Amino acid sequence: MKKMRKYKWVLFIVLIICLTLTALGGSRPKEDQYIHVGIAVYDLDDTFMDSLITALENRIDKLNMKKKISYEICNAKGNSRRQNRQLQYMYTQNYDMMLVNLVDPSSAANILNNAKESAIPVILFNRDIAEKDLKITNNVWYVGTDASQAGQIQGEMLHKVWNEQRDRVDKNKNGKIDYVLIEGEEDHYDAIRRTKGFLENSKGLPLNTQGTLSANWNRELAYKKFTELGEDTIRQTEAVICNNDDMALGIYDYYQEKHLDLPVIIGINNSQEMNERIMSGEIYGTIDNNMNDQLTQICQYMRSILNGSTSEHKRIWYSQPFAVTRT
Repeated sequence: MKKMRKYKWVLFIVLIICLTLTALGGSRPKEDQYIHVGIAVYDLDDTFMDSLITALENRIDKLNMKKKISYEICNAKGNSRRQNRQLQYMYTQNYDMMLVNLVDPSSAANILNNAKESAIPVILFNRDIAEKDLKITNNVWYVGTDASQAGQIQGEMLHKVWNEQRDRVDKNKNGKIDYVLIEGEEDHYDAIRRTKGFLENSKGLPLNTQGTLSANWNRELAYKKFTELGEDTIRQTEAVICNNDDMALGIYDYYQEKHLDLPVIIGINNSQEMNERIMSGEIYGTIDNNMNDQLTQICQYMRSILNGSTSEHKRIWYSQPFAVTRT
């Protein structure tokens, strides 16, 4: 009987130890030598995002804080369900901060409610959300570029090339700019705002649309969708306006492969390859989203938030985009 009681007592102690270890294993101790940051990225196959995250890592490594920053990057690969699982994991890790680049900006409310419950400050970046969602918690900020302004600058660029090189642009001599618009994701805030900005600022131009395509920010998909317009439509096309550089380069690929004269192509992002094509005179231009200023602002927010001082920062901060052309 005594042996049985002793056995039960040992079993009880082992059970208590296991439960304690399980509870501790769910999250790391808050007090350690590091500041812990989770970084959720919509898709590192996106050229601009890959460049931004690489540069952000370098900036974070150089941040002067009392503790060294340890960070974990989760790549959703463009899948919102995958990102939701990654974010759920982050909430359990007791992070000091989360940096989130959303796959689906319309899901921001759910994500921010979870972050509010977990008392984790969040910096959203690069993919804009509805302003009302930022009111869910006082512990969230947004850093990006003004998507509408980027589109407006595209309109200004098309005005400029039409006014200065009309004879070259108007290949079929119909007095109009026969153009194709390549948008990013359907119903995506940035795509909508970039397109709207372009259309509003190009009203004075004699535009003649040949088609509007949605290519999900993707180079290969832009190529494929453009091909589906048909050769007759493509031969008429004199300008292609794209919501980002990857899609613009997909259009460039098509014309190169078919050995056709390039139309006026205008993108957004100023990726390295796009810049090279512009400086070589092959592609007309793009919009630089001023990534360096965005990175500086993200790091300033991080430093202030982690030090408990946020009153001087706006909840929404936009970098100022600018045109990039060879001339």
